[in-house]
Amino acid sequence: MSFFAELKRRNVFKVATAYIIVGWLVMQAGETLAPALRLPEWTNSLLAFLLILGFPLAMFFAWAYEMTPEGLKKEKDVNRSQSITQVTGQKLNNVIIGILVLALGYFTIDKFVLDPQRDAELVNATQTATENAISESADTGSDADRSIAVLPFINMSSDPEQEYFSDGITEEVLNLLAKIPDLKVTSRSSVFSFKGQNTDIPTVAEKLGVAHVLEGSVRKSGNRVRITAQLIEAEKDVHMWSETYDRELNDIFAIQDEIAHKVAQALRITLLGEDEARLDQVASTEINAYDLYLKGLQGINESGYVSLDRSATLFQEALTLDPSYTPAKIGLVTAWTAMATTGAISYQQALDRGLPLLEQILEEQPQNSAARFQMANLKVFQGDNAAAEKAFIAALDDDPRNAHGLKQYGRFLFNNGRVDQGMELINAAVEIDPYSVRVLWEQCQTNAYLQRVEIALAACERVKEIEPESPSGWYGWGLTHSLNGDMARASYGFTEAIKRDPGDFEMIAAMAFYWVTMGDADQAEQWLQRAEAIGAGQPFPIVARLRLLKFREQHDRARDLAGRTLAQDIESRHGSDKILKHTWAYESARAGNFQAALEPFQESLPWAFEPELVLPDNFAFQAREAIQIAALLKMADPTSERPEQLLKAVENLPDQRHPAWGVWSSDIDKAAIATVRGDYEIALEWLNVAWEKNWRFMWRETLVEDAVFSLLNNEPGYRDLVSRFEADMEQQRELAYELLGVER
Repeated sequence: MSFFAELKRRNVFKVATAYIIVGWLVMQAGETLAPALRLPEWTNSLLAFLLILGFPLAMFFAWAYEMTPEGLKKEKDVNRSQSITQVTGQKLNNVIIGILVLALGYFTIDKFVLDPQRDAELVNATQTATENAISESADTGSDADRSIAVLPFINMSSDPEQEYFSDGITEEVLNLLAKIPDLKVTSRSSVFSFKGQNTDIPTVAEKLGVAHVLEGSVRKSGNRVRITAQLIEAEKDVHMWSETYDRELNDIFAIQDEIAHKVAQALRITLLGEDEARLDQVASTEINAYDLYLKGLQGINESGYVSLDRSATLFQEALTLDPSYTPAKIGLVTAWTAMATTGAISYQQALDRGLPLLEQILEEQPQNSAARFQMANLKVFQGDNAAAEKAFIAALDDDPRNAHGLKQYGRFLFNNGRVDQGMELINAAVEIDPYSVRVLWEQCQTNAYLQRVEIALAACERVKEIEPESPSGWYGWGLTHSLNGDMARASYGFTEAIKRDPGDFEMIAAMAFYWVTMGDADQAEQWLQRAEAIGAGQPFPIVARLRLLKFREQHDRARDLAGRTLAQDIESRHGSDKILKHTWAYESARAGNFQAALEPFQESLPWAFEPELVLPDNFAFQAREAIQIAALLKMADPTSERPEQLLKAVENLPDQRHPAWGVWSSDIDKAAIATVRGDYEIALEWLNVAWEKNWRFMWRETLVEDAVFSLLNNEPGYRDLVSRFEADMEQQRELAYELLGVER
């Protein structure tokens, strides 16, 4: 008897089938029950590991043992003439059928009952988070007398370099007071906007909308620290309580705790047992670790390219001294997350470094809202939008006045096509924290994408007013003009931003983009060389180089560079993967090699080439690539049905599926769809609609250097449109030369 036949006789195949189906059911049940039972996130991973480990054991027992009327026996001890494997096999068949029925039942319930319930719960939770945020931002009523702002404590030390310490103490006291449920506490960013200003207390209180102000000073000398704190009733400008603490540095945590309790007592806030516990959870650690942590906070709040890297190093040094220090762990993940958004490290690096720390924290402290916010950010990096949203909602449920968290969740919703909800949360964040640069920047950026120019520019001007040396205000100013078709002023804004953050090679590379868009290769080359000197081998400078090569009609070099970069599988930055694939596709199509043009898409979007078209969950974010594929397939085979299937799928998407592309985004897509279909007049109508909406952003890459619109090359209306763009860019070049003082 062959080995295969023996496996069959001993029912090994049937046991394997039953095991796999049961394992699947167990995993599905685990995914459903784990959240309800509040099991740690690694539970399902452990379950999967055990099931995989158990599979070869099950196969061994199926091969080596047989179930007999006398019980379990080794197969070699059973007489073949008395073997009941056939009967056992029939029973296994019945078991498999039964399990399949259970699996089908579970699938049906999950798909048609549980899924809608989960979706409804998520929608309700999102709505609740939005309503809570709005109510918090509008809460200026009866409890206004229980509101406070903690002004930056003055550094009274002889060393000005100790400023980080007084700032850190301020932030720690502020965070403690924020844990008191009945007390409305103004955020750090708003109170720190008054640092160094000689503004009287009543004016500060009026601007911040609070009834009380806590101010103080810090003097640190050797192992001693003196902290003076005083609580002021703003309207009358009278002291309600004051205290001086002159102690050893090791007592710093107790001092912060005492200040929080004294403020609560002075404001006649009754602290219940739970509230007391919150205040008593002040993290104590080795004092040198705490000092490093405060230094790290300074860099986080500055948010500069270099300062973030310095902060990460300081937090790591703090953890070397105290590996269990949770605030330093969260600070480190915060730094890595911010660094990933700037391109200093990759998203994958942030995930690899940050996830283990956050999982550890949340296992020990499931209600830690700061850790939850960072987990949400990392889940966004990971592409797990469902997990990200759950983390955002859970964090905001515990900390509904966290303006930064509201801003992050709002932008998440905005990017996923839920524009109105997202804008509500961002606007609520601004109401809660009207002096926060990061919150105002988000309000500027989202309104810029929607071409709400006045609102966007007003937010950017507020950023520049609050922090004149921050690049954010100027970057937002440039972005607003860019998305409104003003490339010249956009370039000026980005140049001013780069002056304030000269290490941001992605922003420098963006300047090369803009000069290519305006048609000046020499200026683009100068900026690109700066970007490549700092960020050599990084994706965004590479795609900027591609754009310049194409503009110079160095097509072979562009194709080679795109091919080499795609082969390296470099992490995408700001859509760099799409630019690389589009470049390869265009240059390959120009040479008539449509199969080569399709290769990158076949690898990254295999679903588009399957015999039966099944759209992925994230199809909305792959729509433009779907149009590109449709164009290439039609060029390769005009009789293919797949191009029209892809185009219809894109047409069925809502216009606002990805507002970050700009208000003209759907117009460009409609023009591309019509172009692929051969409806050139309709395509040109939509392109002219985009023109009227001030579409200038990357027009050259889209209209001149894209395989889709290359089909329009022989149309007079197309040539006329390109001529209009070129004339407009010539005017904008002249204005850019003037604004930037460029000699020509």
